[in-house]
Amino acid sequence: MKQSARYERTMMNLTRNIICILSIISTTSLIKGQAVAQPNQPEINVVYGEKHIFTVETPDGWVNDKEFAQKIGLVCFFYAKTDSQVKQKSYIYANGIDKAVPEETLDDFIEGDLREFREKYPDLTYEQIDVTFTGGVKGGILYSFSNLYDRFKEEVLYGETDSSILVFSFSATTEEDYTKYQPVFDAFIKSFNYRGNNPQPFLDYMENMNQKQN
Repeated sequence: MKQSARYERTMMNLTRNIICILSIISTTSLIKGQAVAQPNQPEINVVYGEKHIFTVETPDGWVNDKEFAQKIGLVCFFYAKTDSQVKQKSYIYANGIDKAVPEETLDDFIEGDLREFREKYPDLTYEQIDVTFTGGVKGGILYSFSNLYDRFKEEVLYGETDSSILVFSFSATTEEDYTKYQPVFDAFIKSFNYRGNNPQPFLDYMENMNQKQN
């Protein structure tokens, strides 16, 4: 599908933003699905499974609705604070899924996702672009879905590690929301920091901290 000039410019900006620089942050008060923020610093949210762990920042002016996230099988679900009373919110989330078998590929996962999308939205159209990750993540692909009956657009960025699939989703209810919140999604992706394939050292550290506090 031919991409518009606006779309290409947007994707170029997104690609430039997706640079995962591994750094060390204090994890003394971080636990799965919760967040910590120092004064004048963004909240850091930890997402992990048996074979992955990463962090993302809560966008400025947004809230992480952890209670709702848990209801739908996630640990983070973000929307703008100004939309708290809106019935159908535009939202962003991040998720990690451990591979069922080592041979599972990103293409396999995306094929299953596309099948579900087509079942729900028979008339959907989409554009896709390859995205380069660094820091232990490979095979990034961004899909931009349009012609959806219940929202204006949904964009899904997929990434892969040796042992897991990473998913970042942005759903815009209206065209106005898409224009307003797409830069927020770009910044959200930029905040992503992959911490490795083994979360156990982090979990052990948290367990030791909890025992000392008790």
